[in-house]
Amino acid sequence: ETAPESPAEEETVLPAPKPIQERVRFAPLHPEIPAQRRHDFRITDRTLGVGSKAEKYAANVAAIRTLQRVEQENRLATPEEQETLSCYVGWGGLADCFDEKHSRYAELKALLTEEEYAAARASSLTAFYTPPVLIDAIYQALAQIGLESGNLLEPACGIGNFFGMLPESMQGSRLYGVELDSITGRIARQLYPNAHIDIKGFEQTDRRDFFDVAVGNIPFGNYSVADKAYDSQHFLIHDYFFAKALDQVRPGGVIAFITSKGTMDKANPAVRRYIAQRAELLGAVRLPNNTFKANAGTEVTADILFLQKRERLIDLVPDWVHLGQTVDGIPVNSYFAEHPEQVLGTMAWDSSMYGNERETTCTPLPGAELSTQLSIAMQHIRGTYL
Repeated sequence: ETAPESPAEEETVLPAPKPIQERVRFAPLHPEIPAQRRHDFRITDRTLGVGSKAEKYAANVAAIRTLQRVEQENRLATPEEQETLSCYVGWGGLADCFDEKHSRYAELKALLTEEEYAAARASSLTAFYTPPVLIDAIYQALAQIGLESGNLLEPACGIGNFFGMLPESMQGSRLYGVELDSITGRIARQLYPNAHIDIKGFEQTDRRDFFDVAVGNIPFGNYSVADKAYDSQHFLIHDYFFAKALDQVRPGGVIAFITSKGTMDKANPAVRRYIAQRAELLGAVRLPNNTFKANAGTEVTADILFLQKRERLIDLVPDWVHLGQTVDGIPVNSYFAEHPEQVLGTMAWDSSMYGNERETTCTPLPGAELSTQLSIAMQHIRGTYL
């Protein structure tokens, strides 16, 4: 968590189901260009996003300049330009670039419009790049349960790296993205011109029972999103994304999100009860706190959750709604207490983040290779895609 969580309401009000939305195809960017000339980018570099702050800043600026040139010329990016655009990693971990004393401040201020600059500065504390190793692992688990194609949503898509790493076996999928940040969303549209990408907040979308699968690295934070349908629940941003996505995937559809450990570990079980009434937990993986360090320069404990939407709401409270503890007495979700093999590190106390408040963290195992750990953990995700 970026900050200690406030409790959610205990009572869950179950909304009446809405009719299934008609499945329609949306016009992509530059629809006048024939399909054979529209090339979606393929990510082959598994170290994409790794580098120093200076290297990331330079990559961001090169990508923005390329985007501006392509848009001024009212065309799609060439494959070479897509390579440059694909190196954009956003501003997570680069907050110092927005300090007037920084050597690059003037360049950055001149490069962006006032609105773009404000959005970029605001994202510097929350927008973090997803390591390719996590994307590969999520698709491994989805393939394992039988996903081959369908309507695929990434509700906080960034520049669309989940699209760029879509396995060959899932290439028949129809891709839909939602991205709040204008620069980032416009880059995604250039990288994946055959996808439909909305540049707006997830709360502004409403495609009930439309998607077969939703994937992504959703925003974490101690703040909420204003969405009338969910306001009474007082969800924090990451929990809100689960609730909204559960309404947008069809019954039998699957959600695979990277989220704050607070979703599973917060003391108040209201959010987990809400999710359990609507979805079955197929499995989860707790990530070590250094997972995002090379790409985003931050240490945070996060989880990957796999959920399958139920046919109807049920009044059920499975074990994972509640907390348990490790053999060392560290409080943890009962799923992880019962499945310690899904914790890719050692749970420990960490009071450094919030002063005197005791917080938990997942410390990495010495010498462990994350890709190997993930490959093994994903074999324990159980379920059948319907």
